[in-house]
Amino acid sequence: MDCVLKLNALVFDDITFKRLGMHSDNELEISFSVSIGTNIADQDIKKVSVKVLGEKREEYSFEIQASGFFSFEGNAEDSIIQQNAVAIVMPYIRSEVSLLTAQPGVEPVVIPPLNIAEMMSDNKR
Repeated sequence: MDCVLKLNALVFDDITFKRLGMHSDNELEISFSVSIGTNIADQDIKKVSVKVLGEKREEYSFEIQASGFFSFEGNAEDSIIQQNAVAIVMPYIRSEVSLLTAQPGVEPVVIPPLNIAEMMSDNKR
């Protein structure tokens, strides 16, 4: 039997933008982290949180975290479930970064599609 992964809910846990100054020529530095756990209220639900931190020194910083709550049926390796769950949450993170930075006085940030398998591999190190 194939595994069926279902997104039951998605929430933004944190959306923070801090203005540090006016326009700067510094490069935007972005980092991602992923945490995966079990929902305390329902052991059959996996909680997958993706956090992005961005900082353009002397101009602004931001932090966005979104959590997806997933259930699944069938058999699959945890790593496959986790990778697919992160791939489902990531477009919401990318969209929110664009929305947050598309404000007056800020150059909009568009995060390109990411290699989730590589990101998950880096997160395990």
